[in-house]
Amino acid sequence: MARKIDTKILKSLVEVEDISTISVPALADLVRQDEGIQRSLPDGVYQIDPRNGDRIVYVSQRSARPHDNQPEEQDGVLPERPCPICQGTTTGVVDIAALSEGYTFINKNLFPLTYPAKNFPEGQNVRNEGVEGLHFLQWSSSFHERDFHNLPLADCVVVIQRLAALEQKLLAAGEGHVLITKNYGHLVGGSLFHGHQQIVLSNRTPRRFLDNGRFQHEHDEPFSAYLWRKTPPELVVKDYGTAVLVVPYFMRRPYDMMLLMKNSERRYLHQLDDGEVTAVAQAWQEGTCVMRTVMPAMGRELAYNIITNNGLGAGLYFEFLPYTQEIGGYEHLGLYACQADPYRVAEHIRALIPG
Repeated sequence: MARKIDTKILKSLVEVEDISTISVPALADLVRQDEGIQRSLPDGVYQIDPRNGDRIVYVSQRSARPHDNQPEEQDGVLPERPCPICQGTTTGVVDIAALSEGYTFINKNLFPLTYPAKNFPEGQNVRNEGVEGLHFLQWSSSFHERDFHNLPLADCVVVIQRLAALEQKLLAAGEGHVLITKNYGHLVGGSLFHGHQQIVLSNRTPRRFLDNGRFQHEHDEPFSAYLWRKTPPELVVKDYGTAVLVVPYFMRRPYDMMLLMKNSERRYLHQLDDGEVTAVAQAWQEGTCVMRTVMPAMGRELAYNIITNNGLGAGLYFEFLPYTQEIGGYEHLGLYACQADPYRVAEHIRALIPG
């Protein structure tokens, strides 16, 4: 029998059915009222590396996150472990939408990176040094094994639409940045196998956002437009009409890919029209399938990130980053030794993606 969260349990967790119907202050109140989150607050400390502008937030409690994806194999098979999402031992749901079977839903992160810091509980031993926000999780499906790689395309479209709705709602706060990532595998920050995306509202600007803004200022065009213009045809993996999937000519690790929206005036997911949303959903589906195909073939443990680059200077683009090669000492100095040729990688990916 397929593992999933029971529908009755899921619906008992619903605090808001549609994220668009609640205000950001009311969302913040729901976070403050969650007793589980109160036991797992971030440290509230924020620092900047003066050498390169990297932002660091300190979240000691995240070391206590439950994991069901540690590689303790038995005879080469990863043992099945309890999934807290399927068990329903999680936080309140703030958005839910039906799929062809089951649901996609968004809930509050039990171990948040950011918190409405002006309202830390009285007596909490936390140093608030100016970092605040909200942190949510989007579960692609109520079924444990279903994610972008094996959901029907129409379901993937719904998942992206709900992700866009949350992005739009958080941006309505009027200040801050919305960070959207996907981590799969313990090697790249994922703690659970159940497919999900992470969404953070932060009042602090991550370095990549600053880099994208600086790039547009220096080149008079957003990065997505620049890369689309500079990419040779041999590095184009697939053209989706409104978006294009490419292997960047500066590929750092084998099978890195980028999805670029062709309309560089788009800066956020919620600005996309129906055709563009479908293109993003299909590219996420096919890009994920590529990563899940090539990594086992390379003898690598399955682990990858998908990064959304939005806001000023980005246009709108997505990075697909499979953990195909470790980061060594030279990479920490800014010199990457990539163990594959981008042109051959692009040729291989084209053969894996249906035309």
